[in-house]
Amino acid sequence: MSGILGEYTEVFLEESEDQIEELNSNLLLLEKDHSNREIINDIFRAAHSLKSSAAFVGLYNLSDLSHKMENLLQKIREDKLEVNLELVN
Repeated sequence: MSGILGEYTEVFLEESEDQIEELNSNLLLLEKDHSNREIINDIFRAAHSLKSSAAFVGLYNLSDLSHKMENLLQKIREDKLEVNLELVN
């Protein structure tokens, strides 16, 4: 399968689907448990992986979005920002 991403299209699509599913399921968990550090760290790792793989295949808008998400999550990890329902949404 050769698309806009070249020879890595299939690999990227498989990996990004897993990362997005992980982000989604953990965000739903975070809605219910705002202070769970493990969930926050899992979301951070998924965003970081998505950022890197998107940049690798040249999807810079997705990489930039993931980077912004990563920065937001880092503020949460450093207790500079508090998790609330509005933020999660």
